Formats: sequence, structure tokens, C-alpha cells
Amino acid sequence: MKHTKQLLWALFGVLCVVQVVVIALGIMRYERILKEGEVFYFKVLPLDPYDPFRGRYVTLRFENANKAPLAEGETLEEQSKGYALLEHQEKGDVIKEIRFKKPLRGDFLEVNVYSTTHAKKGDSNTVYFSLPFDRFYMREDIAPKAEKVLRLRSGVSVKAKLRVQDGKGVIEDLMVEQTPLSQFVLTP
Repeated sequence: MKHTKQLLWALFGVLCVVQVVVIALGIMRYERILKEGEVFYFKVLPLDPYDPFRGRYVTLRFENANKAPLAEGETLEEQSKGYALLEHQEKGDVIKEIRFKKPLRGDFLEVNVYSTTHAKKGDSNTVYFSLPFDRFYMREDIAPKAEKVLRLRSGVSVKAKLRVQDGKGVIEDLMVEQTPLSQFVLTP
């Protein structure tokens, strides 16, 4: 009986250590992307709802980031995952194309594909997708002010500052013009 009790405590200890390691690895991956990832800016059409369990957040709808052409040499497949190749351009950052095979290099982001369709113009193929994130959480005290600014933002450009590395992405901040939203809200 004593031996069984010791074995159960040892098993419990191992289980606790495994849980802590899994959480720590997730945090380290997230922080690594924030530190080393390539920066991309995408225009957003924000809304600011409230979730009593998770707090204030901005629901993000990305402007011009829900469809892209299929990469040359790829065939349309009904898959739930794809890879959006990202590109810096003079007019702003864009999603250049979608691939179903993971690229070996370059800046890309794993996306959720929800429809593949043959476009009616020419021979191009269009893939419809959603980015893997749609929320940006904010501090409780500045969220109402941010909501007010975003609703009254006539002519103000709001962009999500994304960090991307190895197909994974993290929203670093929301930017109003060149200022982080949290600072923009606090300025008179």
C-alpha cells in the first residue's frame, strides 16, 4: 500500500511538471515570434465587444485579407489549412498568394481555408480564407476609450501590427497611423 501511494505521488509530480513544461513552451514560442518575427501591417475594420470571462478585446476584420490567388503550380484542393505568402509592397503589406504545401522559406502565415473557388475572370483561381487570429485583447481601463476612438475614426487608418515567423503569427499591437492604439487613446 505504501509503495502504491509513493507511485501515485510520483506520477502526480510528473504530470504537474509536464503541464508546466507545455505551458512554458507555448509562452516561449509566442515570445520568440514577438522578438524575432518579421513585421507586417494589415488594415483592420475593428469592433470592440466585451466578454465577461476574457475581458475587453477588439474583434478584427482584416481589410483585403480574406481571399488571394492560388500559387502558380498549385492545384485547388479542399483542405482546411493553407499558407498565405506575405509580401511588403509600396502601397502596403499584402497576401500575395495561397499555397497548400508549406513553403521552405520566405514570410508566410498558416491560414484557415474555408472555400476554394474558380474565379470567373481568366484562368486565375481564388482561395477564400481567414487569418488565424481575430481578436486583440486590451486593458480594461483603456478599452472603452479605444472603442470610442475607433467608432469616430473618420479618416484614421487602423492597422494590425503582426509578427510572423515560421508560419505562425502574433498580433503585437493595433496602430493608429504610426502610434500604438493604447498611446493614441491616452493622448488629448
